[in-house]
Amino acid sequence: MASTSQCTYCGSTISSSEKCCPNCGAPNEGYVADTERHIFLPKTIEELKEYCAERGMPLLKMRFFIGENYRKPKAFGIYRDGENYIVYKNKANGQRAIRYQGPDEAFAVNELFLKLLDECHSRGIYPDGKTPEKSSSGQQRNRQKTQGILPPIICIIVMIVLTAIMALYSMHQHRNDGYYGDGDGTVYYRYGSTWYYSSVSDSSWYETNEFPAENYEDYSLGEYWNSDWGISDFKSSEIWEDINESSSSSSSDYDSWDSGDTDWDSDW
Repeated sequence: MASTSQCTYCGSTISSSEKCCPNCGAPNEGYVADTERHIFLPKTIEELKEYCAERGMPLLKMRFFIGENYRKPKAFGIYRDGENYIVYKNKANGQRAIRYQGPDEAFAVNELFLKLLDECHSRGIYPDGKTPEKSSSGQQRNRQKTQGILPPIICIIVMIVLTAIMALYSMHQHRNDGYYGDGDGTVYYRYGSTWYYSSVSDSSWYETNEFPAENYEDYSLGEYWNSDWGISDFKSSEIWEDINESSSSSSSDYDSWDSGDTDWDSDW
């Protein structure tokens, strides 16, 4: 089951199964090519496994062992032992620190889930699509509970304002996206501030520095491709696919993951 979100560029509702926004044609940053991301807050060990699989997380490389009582140093994990769920960290010296041991599976999973996100955020990876907090430690969460309801409301208001500003900026940046013709048979496509071109003699698309006329707005052919032009649709080209891939989250985000960046000497 596909999830929905708002287009970063125009604010329209868009499904995770769509590569491009049906309203403005911009790349869908939440597009999921292989599996549909339908779990956003895992509550069981199996859901946590599925959450990680949907996002292409290399758990062995990340040193997270879900559903496994892993005994070697440098590891985070969760497993079930009888009626209890155990969340642990194996430090660099091999010593085990127990984060939680008890019958509440949802609580146990959430403890490891927050640590997983914290490790991702510290490396500039956002599988949850949210800007990370400065700290996800238990001490900070306890402080947040005692601060009352005002700070969360302020945070929500700030997030809404920032989102609106980003949306307006993106809409302004992409307001002239579309096809343009120079009158000599060459068709151009403008995406943001970048130009691409294709001619009738070659169906491929190429990046170029600029449009051959200063007042390019006068040469607009419209937002949508027309087969009568004798060229291929830009939004079916390899370049367009590359644009989508570069703006979408993928397992390549984890290629540079270095488990040595984790503080393995602390208890959590």
